[in-house]
Amino acid sequence: MIGIFIGVVFSLLGIQLLILALLIGWKMKNLAAENNMKKMMEILKPQFQKYIEGTEPIEPALPVAKKNRFKLMETMLDEFLTEDFQGEQKAKIHLLADKHLAEHYRRVLKKGQWAERINALYFIEDFRLFSLKEEVYQHFMKISKRDEEFRQCIRVCATLQEARLMDAAIESRDLSFGMIKELLYRLDEDLLKMTLERMQLKEDISENMLYAFITFSGEHQIGMLFPFVERKLRDERKEVRLKAMSSLCYYKEMADPAILLGFFGSEHWQERMYAAKLTGACHFEQYKQNLVDLLSDNVWWVRFAGAENIKVFKDGNKMLEQAAADHTDAYARDIAKHMLTREGGNLT
Repeated sequence: MIGIFIGVVFSLLGIQLLILALLIGWKMKNLAAENNMKKMMEILKPQFQKYIEGTEPIEPALPVAKKNRFKLMETMLDEFLTEDFQGEQKAKIHLLADKHLAEHYRRVLKKGQWAERINALYFIEDFRLFSLKEEVYQHFMKISKRDEEFRQCIRVCATLQEARLMDAAIESRDLSFGMIKELLYRLDEDLLKMTLERMQLKEDISENMLYAFITFSGEHQIGMLFPFVERKLRDERKEVRLKAMSSLCYYKEMADPAILLGFFGSEHWQERMYAAKLTGACHFEQYKQNLVDLLSDNVWWVRFAGAENIKVFKDGNKMLEQAAADHTDAYARDIAKHMLTREGGNLT
């Protein structure tokens, strides 16, 4: 019995030693591969840098052995992207990526594991691999689960200026407000204009798409989208009107300021508040008295917006001092005093 026990112990010990030896061998092999990669990088990176910068007209030759060639180019080109290359130099990096990496990413999208596909999608976007535009879109159409692969896939489609994606985004109820803004940020002027045209023709636009488009337009102050945003002030939906007012505050202009007049007496306090903000943002002198009237509004946020935007005018402090001294409404006097104290005005 003891002999059997000792035999089992030695067998287990032997197995553990074998596993340890295999792990050590695997680790040494990996370290050798890493050191080899590092040495090749030290030799090839300066050569490719000269080629990208244009001081060397011929593309450097890669090692004859194909092993690690892909990883070498992927790592090196990814490092170049973080450096200060612009214009033609950056275009060269993208062309090198298309030549040496695109085929591998194409295979990964078709047959790779989830993590491999995600990784490939990030690199396809970073390297602007337009040759894979169709493959990425077809992959997007096959994804059923709304996970990170789905989100990254539509980011890549937008970066590669895939027009069919925006048709889907306009109608989709699955894309969040933030996700759509990410897509819009990636569009060039032509595709943004096309998206605007499609939205003007369609009535059944998803709310998130409409809200994101209006908000994005103002945040980036895109001139060709301005008329679309201003027209939304007449939309029957309150939330659309509010998004348009907020967006116009970024533009700091209105083609038709008369539209604003009706909002000072709106039944919705948010619209009265944004009427004050928009008056200040656009410096509409003709509506200064409307701001004074808002100082006695029954909602604090509206009163505050009125007082805050009176301040933007040259005679704003004087107007607030007068309101603080002799306005008939106690709320108006209080908010005027608050704004003067807050901004260092004169209460004497």
